Order: sequence, then C-alpha cells, then structure tokens
Amino acid sequence: MTALLYTVGVFALILVLARLKVPLWAAILIGAFVIAALFGQTPLEAATAAGQGAIQPITIALIVITILLLSLSETMRAAGQLEQIVSLAGSLLRRPAIAMAALPALIGLLPMPGGALFSAPMVASAAGKTKIAGGTLSAINYWFRHIWEHWWPLYPGVILAITLTHSGLGAFVASQIPLGIFMIAGGLLIFRGIHPDLHVAAPRATKATPAALLRATSSIWVVMIVWGVASAGMKVLPAGLLESPAGSPMRQAALETMRRFIPITLGLLVSLIWTVRLSRMTGRKVVGVLTRRSTYALTVLVAGVMIFQYMLKHLGIAPRIGQELTGLKVPAALVVVILPFVAGMVTGLAIGFVGTSFPIVMALVEALPDHPSVRPYAVLAYASGHLGMMLSPLHLCHVVSNRYFKTGFAPVYRHILPSAAVTGALAAAYFFLLRTLMK
Repeated sequence: MTALLYTVGVFALILVLARLKVPLWAAILIGAFVIAALFGQTPLEAATAAGQGAIQPITIALIVITILLLSLSETMRAAGQLEQIVSLAGSLLRRPAIAMAALPALIGLLPMPGGALFSAPMVASAAGKTKIAGGTLSAINYWFRHIWEHWWPLYPGVILAITLTHSGLGAFVASQIPLGIFMIAGGLLIFRGIHPDLHVAAPRATKATPAALLRATSSIWVVMIVWGVASAGMKVLPAGLLESPAGSPMRQAALETMRRFIPITLGLLVSLIWTVRLSRMTGRKVVGVLTRRSTYALTVLVAGVMIFQYMLKHLGIAPRIGQELTGLKVPAALVVVILPFVAGMVTGLAIGFVGTSFPIVMALVEALPDHPSVRPYAVLAYASGHLGMMLSPLHLCHVVSNRYFKTGFAPVYRHILPSAAVTGALAAAYFFLLRTLMK
C-alpha cells in the first residue's frame, strides 16, 4: 500500500501547510516535489517534470479560460448584472436560501473549469446583508455547482465514462440521474442552522420578471449557445485539420486541447464582448476590468494545481494504487469504491478519475467469474470518484471558491463532509438495488 500511503500523506502535508498560512500555490508545489522525492525522483528530475507540467497545453488553456472567466464575472458585476440576476431570481424563487443553491446550480450547466468562481458573487449577493460565515457560503456555492456532473452530457467526464463503459447516452443518463438527486438531498444539510432571514418568503414576482431574468442572464446563455455551436462545428471540420498522427506528443496534446477547449473559450470571449456592449461600458472601465491584479494572481494557483496533477500522472500513481489494491485481493466492490475515490482525490477532475480508474475498474468487473452487469458497478465507480473529487483540496472549484469567500478548507469540510456521507450512503444503497435488479 506504499503508493496509497504516500499519496494520502502528501495530501495531509498540503492541508497542514495551508493551515499554517503557507500560500496554497506554494503548498501545492511543495507537495509536488515531496511526492516526486518519495517516488525516487531527483530534484532535477522533479524540476523538469514541474516545468513540463507548467507548459502543458491544458495548463495554458486553463489559465486563459480562468482569465476570461474572471473578466466576464467582473464585467457582469461592474455592470450591475449579477445584482440584477440575484434580485430577479430571488423574486421568482422568493426565498434567499433557495436562490443561494439555485444560482450555482444554474452556472453548473456550463462545463467550465473553475466555474464556482463565476457563481460565487451570485451566492454572496443572494445572501444579502445577512451575516453568514465564509465557510458556509463557499460550501453552498461549491456543492451545488456540481449537482449535474454525474450525468449532464456536456461534461467531458460523462462523455468519457459513456465511452469506457460502452453505454448508450440514454441508458447512461437514466442510471446516473439519481446520483444528482442524492447530491441535492445531501446538500440540504449545509443549510442546517442557517440564519432564519434566508427562509423568509419575498412577495410574488410580476409577470414581467421571467423575461427580465432571461435578459439579465443572457451572458450565460451566450456562453452556452456559442459553446454548443462551436462544439458542433469542431465535429464537422475536414478530417485531418486538427489531427497530427506523426507529430510530437506535445503537438498532439496541443491539438487535443484545442478540440476540447476552443468551444468554451470562444463562448466566454463572445459573451465578454456581448456583456460589454449590453452594459455600454466605457473603454476605461473595460481596461480596468481586464487589468485587475487579482485576476492574474489566481493564474499562479491554477498553474500550481496543474503542475501537481501532471506530477502525479508523470509518476503513474493512480495505476500503482490500483495494482496494490488488486494485488491484495480486495473485494471487487471495494476496489470499485476505493480506486475512483482516490483518483478523484488525486486529480480533482471528473475526467481525471474516469480516465485513470475506469479502465481498471471495468476490466476488473468484466473479469468476475459470475459475469455481473457492468451498469451497477459503473454507477458506484462514478459516485465514488465524484465524491473523491468533491473532497479533493486540488479541485479547482474548491480552491477558487474558498479564495473568493476568504475561508480555509477546514470550515468548508465541516459542512460538506456530512453531505458527502449522506450522498455516499444513498449511492451505495442504489448500487445494491441496481445489482439486485440487473442480475
């Protein structure tokens, strides 16, 4: 269990350093070099891997998307659009507590890295002047931002899981939707003991409110529309235009990253232009928004997260953990729980835990002597990996949400751990039900 113990130990080190007020980006980079040393890498080898992680196409793409995302969010805030959305949504939903959960869920329909940063100002505005701890606000924003990620087909992790489990879209979505419902149910625990003013119902909205809300949220819909059109366009490009069979691994990675991230990048860019024109912002104000120091400071943290993730991939840690578990003859259902969970903790990404654990998990299930249906195990694996991802200190949404609300990991964990326990228990019960029905 060496790989598993080393990985858990480094996670603990990162959390301790963050608790000691070490900048999170520095704590993460320290963790990257420590885990490299534990797995036999020299300082030069570790530094080389870190440098490679920093210039990976996906790292650069995430930095660009983060800058666009923060700029769009700040533009909407400066134009008064966020306050308008919160006000209109609040009048429709009537109770502030409902709006605080519904607004990040709305943003969750957008498959953008670090999207919790986009919804964080909305949650803060929905809370109004009511005094609520930053840990509570961050937990609400972070948790409800991800309630769709088990089945919403715009997410790359869902698409990859469909591919690796050889499922049809309809069958996969139908079996996964309950996981999202379980997550909503678990998330209700975060609202325990919340200020009573947040449950006070506002007067009913006027008939003009829905149309006004549609206009106020147009920046969000523009992102989705452009993303959808661009994604469809990428699929009909001439064969070979974004392929490089004989190219270097870095070039192939760059082309693959372009296929994945050009649509969302275009969506954010077009939405930013649309929002500026819609709000009639002056050129000086636009420049002020685009040159905010805090926007670019966050890119250092994004780079640190991606370097750490690259280091883990470079060292092959997830496959090593899988080999350790299977070598110890751990029961199949337990491996299906542990391996995706650890992969989710390690990568902090849905596509990360799916890509690293599902090939091992599916091969293990298909090799079982009684030849059970793969579907229940796929559901259990995704539920477990998603919980690992949600509890990971490396999940970008977790990091940026905490940064926005000026809170540490511990206050947020106090809120989301009970929610995760309830969600996990419901998912386990669902697994046993599916396994019984699909014998």
